Amino acid sequence: MINPIQFATSILSFALLSVSISTAQAQTQSECSLDQWSEKIVTAWQARSMLSNEMSACYAAKITSMDIARDLRDQVIADFDEFLPRAAYKVVGLDPVNAALEGVDRPMVGAMYVSNFLPNDAHISLDSASVLITEPDILFRVSDSAINAATTLEEVLSNIDRVYAFIEVPAPLFNNNPPNPYLMQASNLLPRWGVIGESIAVADTPEFLRSLETMQVQFIDGEGQVLADEPGDYLGGNPLQGVLVVLDELRRKSEQLRPGDLISSGSYMPPILVRSGMFTKTVYKGIGGQTLEVSATYD
Repeated sequence: MINPIQFATSILSFALLSVSISTAQAQTQSECSLDQWSEKIVTAWQARSMLSNEMSACYAAKITSMDIARDLRDQVIADFDEFLPRAAYKVVGLDPVNAALEGVDRPMVGAMYVSNFLPNDAHISLDSASVLITEPDILFRVSDSAINAATTLEEVLSNIDRVYAFIEVPAPLFNNNPPNPYLMQASNLLPRWGVIGESIAVADTPEFLRSLETMQVQFIDGEGQVLADEPGDYLGGNPLQGVLVVLDELRRKSEQLRPGDLISSGSYMPPILVRSGMFTKTVYKGIGGQTLEVSATYD
């Protein structure tokens, strides 16, 4: 029997390579400069394109630490902030797959924007990027600025008011096979779309906090194939850890969360390639004693 994740990963690798090769023919092959990184990333994002393999390799030879990557990410975020309202933060690396990547010294953090978000049952156009990938995530909403003093999961829980079912649909801006965490972080973790689904009001109780760990998260395709089936604690022991990760990152930059900000704690499986006519659904069983769902179709 073909493993659906391995099959999808092989297709993803081929698609990334094919698109990168065709993009290379249209790009000027010049020496890359770290000073130009943010401009190139923002331009590629706006053009729905990717860096060429040659340009990506050039940058991979220069972006060789997380310190360099985070500095470049900060410039990318600042440039996006010039024309898009910031609305959320995303975390990569609470999951065991990305946490194990060589060079990852702590979970990676990126920003997301108002225009990234779509409603439940969204139809996402394949031509909105050169390549789209999709994954099952989870989303929390900040209710009070007092969250900025939080240092424990209990204190975080007291300052969020809703948990949302969430599918993220990133768009790679470079050939990320094999995964390069430095380029991932430097590019702001590749945000493109996020589909917000059903939600539940937070109960500030030990039982609700525990349910985030014991819930079961499934990612299901249009044929009913279960692509992922993981417990809530797959993400760092409790997905609410993602909020603490973001708080730590913002404190390092003397920034703060605001009421209404959203935080995605990461994915419950490695991303899979989006194909035309594809459908995905994420189901969260047992969160606060309820079941939440979110779905997306890709045209």
